[in-house]
Amino acid sequence: ILGRKIADMTEKGECIGLMLPNATGAAVTFFAAQSAGRVAAMLNYTAGAANLRAACTAAAVHKVLTSRTFIERAKLESIIAELGKQIEIVYLEDVRAAITTQDKVLGLLLSRRAIEKRDASDPAVVLFTSGSEGAPKGVVLSHKNFNANIAQINARFDITPLDNVFNVLPVFHSFGLTGGMLLPMLSGMKCYLYPSPLHYRQIPELIYATNATVLFGTDTFHNGYARTANAYDFRSLRY
Repeated sequence: ILGRKIADMTEKGECIGLMLPNATGAAVTFFAAQSAGRVAAMLNYTAGAANLRAACTAAAVHKVLTSRTFIERAKLESIIAELGKQIEIVYLEDVRAAITTQDKVLGLLLSRRAIEKRDASDPAVVLFTSGSEGAPKGVVLSHKNFNANIAQINARFDITPLDNVFNVLPVFHSFGLTGGMLLPMLSGMKCYLYPSPLHYRQIPELIYATNATVLFGTDTFHNGYARTANAYDFRSLRY
């Protein structure tokens, strides 16, 4: 349903910006863009207005999909105001409000059919460098690139559909997207997306509550969780 809404407002193969936190909405919007045959430019909302403008210019992004609730909670209003001077900001809350019963019926009937057919070698995603050495540079990755990376991970580790991935790495990050979201979702695993890796007290409790078996992060984050965790919080983790 969302994919058809995205298709209506963009052109086939167009690069659209996604500025969303690690949450279910980010996964839904990402796959909706893929179904619509659009290229998802994963924007780092912590990079500041200048770097975000540069990233959008580099990837020829004219529309950015985001959430009004997210912008308010993350206090990104000034950045969005600056970005909105040259780029159209589309709020997913407004898109959801425009969905009709007819849209839902059509979505149900055509749910197994891609809106736009794509080839494996077609661009799927644009990721960006941090901008620490000048303006952010865009890296274009194909559907085949991601599927090959996922196959490589599955070949090296005994991760199965019985596993449950807890991902704190942002999906605008190459590993957060590939290992943290696409690996579990395309391999039939459960995937728990958490919006901030810096919540050192909450995350160990959530790992316990979700019975996560795989945790993606960095050594800094893991040390932070270990300092605040109960010894039993990580009982289910294998990796």
